[in-house]
Amino acid sequence: MFNRFFISLLGLILVALSTPVFAANPKILIYGDSLSAAYGIPQQFGWPALLQKKLKDEGYQYDIVNASISGETTSGGLSRLKKTLETTQPAIIILELGANDGLRGLPLNAMTNNLTAMIEQMQKTRAKIILAGMKIPPNYGPQYTTGFANSYRQLSKHYQLSLIPFFLDNVAAQRDLLLQDGLHPNAEGQVIMLKNIWPYLQPLLKK
Repeated sequence: MFNRFFISLLGLILVALSTPVFAANPKILIYGDSLSAAYGIPQQFGWPALLQKKLKDEGYQYDIVNASISGETTSGGLSRLKKTLETTQPAIIILELGANDGLRGLPLNAMTNNLTAMIEQMQKTRAKIILAGMKIPPNYGPQYTTGFANSYRQLSKHYQLSLIPFFLDNVAAQRDLLLQDGLHPNAEGQVIMLKNIWPYLQPLLKK
């Protein structure tokens, strides 16, 4: 009886050892604000959902984790980043924050410091980082608007990050691509946002 038990147990162990263990798909963390949270439209039409579909269609085995929150500032993003990184353990991160800092006219040095702290935390995980550059309307004054846009370029250069020069390129100020608020992209605008991102993301992907 005991011999039979040990033989059965040994058989189960051998089966367990011979069964392939499938690792979870690597994750792409999208860390942004309303521009990445599909504000004002169904989630399935937002660019993160469109990206997940595109990855699958093109044979890339990645899972999208969208940790974007509408209204988020760089300060808010920094405060929740550590827990988010620990939970998701991403292979790639798309950092899309700062627009709300700019629209609120918050000090540029504070925004830059927050982005710096986030980038340094992200780099400790050895994840590949894409920085989504932003611009703000000219009515904030040339000094502020120029400094705002330059902050992304300087950070990308200093930390050697892939930089999307302007995340809303070919979408901003295009009424037919925006919601009634004139700020947030509609479903058609989300498609173009994905096109803006893809050339910077694809080189980082592995099959």
